[in-house]
Amino acid sequence: MRDGVRGAALVAAVLAAGLLLAGLSACKLDASYDKYAIVYGVSVYDPSSPENDGPGPNLIYPNDDADAMEAMLGLQGYAVLTRTDEEATLANLRDDIDTVAVAAGEDDLFVFYFSGHGGYDGTGPEPSAADYLTEWIYLHGSVAPTNLSATLSDDQLVAAFAPIASRRKVIILDACNSGGFIGNELEADGEPSSLVEGNESIVDLAAKAIRQYANFDGSTADVPPWEALVLSASGEREFSYESPDSFGAGPQLNHGVFTYYLLKSVREGDANRDGWVTVTEAFAYTQKMIYRYWNYGYGFPSAAFSPHVSGGPVDYVLFEAR
Repeated sequence: MRDGVRGAALVAAVLAAGLLLAGLSACKLDASYDKYAIVYGVSVYDPSSPENDGPGPNLIYPNDDADAMEAMLGLQGYAVLTRTDEEATLANLRDDIDTVAVAAGEDDLFVFYFSGHGGYDGTGPEPSAADYLTEWIYLHGSVAPTNLSATLSDDQLVAAFAPIASRRKVIILDACNSGGFIGNELEADGEPSSLVEGNESIVDLAAKAIRQYANFDGSTADVPPWEALVLSASGEREFSYESPDSFGAGPQLNHGVFTYYLLKSVREGDANRDGWVTVTEAFAYTQKMIYRYWNYGYGFPSAAFSPHVSGGPVDYVLFEAR
């Protein structure tokens, strides 16, 4: 009997997802709010290195990722504060947050984008959601990167953005282990069955959202979805990758792989053709392209990875489809 109830509930959830998407595609977007973004990219972690050319502590493309995101978001009508390399420090981030906090109202949209190193505490397999472990994004000044006082953990990131009144907040992280910033079970594709095939449709993702995202129990040590939606390049125990010309194989993207396809989602990610690209649509498109052109064509199995997304019973518009 219980299985029958679950089956009926699942069918209802799927039908509700279809109605939700149909309603969204038929509605005119109320865009009477302002949009703000803070964009950070750190390629240089060790200033003593003669070139920003990797490997080691330095990366190649996070500063280019940040510049490209700034240009795209600016065309989308965002007011953007951008810092790269030596300017992308914790002190400057706190100043930039204060600047946005003065301007942004409750109904406005705020996006934080970071490209650079990420890491985590602990070892072993991918833990369950809402784990007690700590993940980090490494800002400039965390040499090697090791100086944790110069960077932010998942919990600290939530606290840092608290002064910004916006109820619509989106955190986008192109960094290793960035899936660890997603709190509890409110995560789509948390453990994909395959990193090569089986990307989910927008309807499947919406149905999963209705089933999973209603679990607002507060049991999280990461970024809870009622504080911000999180779109991460990789899982909590996965690396993410950049694609320089020096690879000599695979796609020559000259960006972080995740950021490259995220940028393309503006033109190609509008799954329901309503003229807007939401967080879920950007995730679905980026995940699909990484599966198809990176994991299957180059990265599998040693360099395969999957974007992750968190959320709630809402899905914010990120971009106008162009």
